[in-house]
Amino acid sequence: MIDIHCHLIPNVDDGPSSWEESLEMAKIASQDGIRITIATPHWIQGTKWEPNPDAIKKKVDELNKKLRENEIPLDVLPGMEVGISENLPKIVSSGEVLTLGGSRYLLVETPFVSIPRGIEEIIFNLKVIGIYPVLAHPERNQEIQKNPKKILELTGAGAFIQVTSGSFCGDFGEKAKRCVMQFAKDGVIDAVASDAHSTERRPPVVTNGLKVLEELIGKDQTQMLVANTYRFVDGKSFQ
Repeated sequence: MIDIHCHLIPNVDDGPSSWEESLEMAKIASQDGIRITIATPHWIQGTKWEPNPDAIKKKVDELNKKLRENEIPLDVLPGMEVGISENLPKIVSSGEVLTLGGSRYLLVETPFVSIPRGIEEIIFNLKVIGIYPVLAHPERNQEIQKNPKKILELTGAGAFIQVTSGSFCGDFGEKAKRCVMQFAKDGVIDAVASDAHSTERRPPVVTNGLKVLEELIGKDQTQMLVANTYRFVDGKSFQ
């Protein structure tokens, strides 16, 4: 499996605070069956979380070296979870942020309260420059929770949808659970990721959520979803 959303790099955002914790998280991920993880530290314009892309790549290289030294069977690729803003296409074009594993897909953080005005235009303008936005955890957005069908407007505009595994298990409340279950019924989910931040409270585990999803849409469709997640690494367009 591949986990396209994981806060695995230490001392960058609200993820792990040491290399030791990063390695423990990596062990948990590998034990869960994850073989590739994309490290996606927060990048939010105008805040203290604006990590330099080269610095993140360097830290990812260092982490991969430590993983080999500790014989942990996990490969880590660089990426970011980027806060949405009106000038996001310009930010991407200027090289200030990283896409998922060097692909044409960009992980964009969905706000937790409301849907930003003009989001469809932002999605369109990203596509104009050849970037495909992947909306992170929209099932945790309060406005979408009130009307899960709103997600169809965003997928119709060209966005891909990544949900958090824990949402299927009620880790983010019943509203998020009901919303993500509706997403599954409507067939709009493109990736299930851990959005892990730590070893205990939010570990890098996806199988618990996938088991719930399998009960809802069946084993074959769930396996196909897991397999198709690899598109976000090699940059292939959605088929």
